Amino acid sequence: MYNPKIFNTKVAGFDAVGIQSRAVELLMVPKLGGRVVSLRNIKSGREWLWHQDRPDWLWPNEAGDSFGISPQAGIDECIPSVAGCFFRKNQIPDHGEVWYQSWQIDSDALSHNVLKSTVNLPITNMSFSRAIRMTEENSLLFEYSLENHNTTEEPFIWSLHPLKNIIEGDIIELPREVTFMRLDGGLGVPISRGDIWSYPEPFPGIRLDVCQVPGEIDERCVKGFAGPLTSGWATIRNTVTGDRLELRWDANFAPYLGLWINRGLSGFHHVALEPCTGIPDSLFIAAEEWKTVKTIQGGEKLEWSLQIVIS
Repeated sequence: MYNPKIFNTKVAGFDAVGIQSRAVELLMVPKLGGRVVSLRNIKSGREWLWHQDRPDWLWPNEAGDSFGISPQAGIDECIPSVAGCFFRKNQIPDHGEVWYQSWQIDSDALSHNVLKSTVNLPITNMSFSRAIRMTEENSLLFEYSLENHNTTEEPFIWSLHPLKNIIEGDIIELPREVTFMRLDGGLGVPISRGDIWSYPEPFPGIRLDVCQVPGEIDERCVKGFAGPLTSGWATIRNTVTGDRLELRWDANFAPYLGLWINRGLSGFHHVALEPCTGIPDSLFIAAEEWKTVKTIQGGEKLEWSLQIVIS
């Protein structure tokens, strides 16, 4: 038997709520967009989530801020768009509507060892909730809901945005069906939105699965997408330590996987595996050009989940 517990603590001066078993610990800061700032393998000591190497690495943001001036730490939720865009008479902020807001914690759920919180989307008139619970001592279930308070159908993109540390020996493992990436942008080599790269080796000697990015400049990065997928899983495994993090989700609901690799942009080095419902990052382009977007009917409530397994 495992006995998960909820606890309160401080992280970089902010109130945080944690959930912990004998094997895994997760910390979330409700005030900062429900940001998950730590995901740690207690047995091996590996911290999976990235943050800037400075003492004041967390701070609040406001509506209209560029995500680039945010802490960019850990796991954010992006909805109804990842990139800022103008869509249906609305200016959707960069990274969506929920990452800069304070989320409301459900105290009753806390008493049942569940980190549940909700937040409203004031621009698109929807509400979003996420509950995090442990299903095994090394497994966390993220349960989501999105409710449309409009009378009309609303297109949206949901994307998990988990920035992870890159450590020597890390290797990305994806379903065998992933043989190419459709690009959204990057730095290092000339890239146009929609370009196709072979996966995992788009250029001789350059392997995306070991977090390599082509180019000669120091600020190299790339964002691409796999899918539509029939298998919803993605893993980072360390070939030296054996540490492993796996994401599992329903590919019928979120048929795409974003891959972000940053090797030096802003001096940062991190990687993100991003299950998502539509591509590319802009809701406008996904809905109007690529035609790869999910919709929610007026008055409808959608529910979905994602599992993170640490071993």
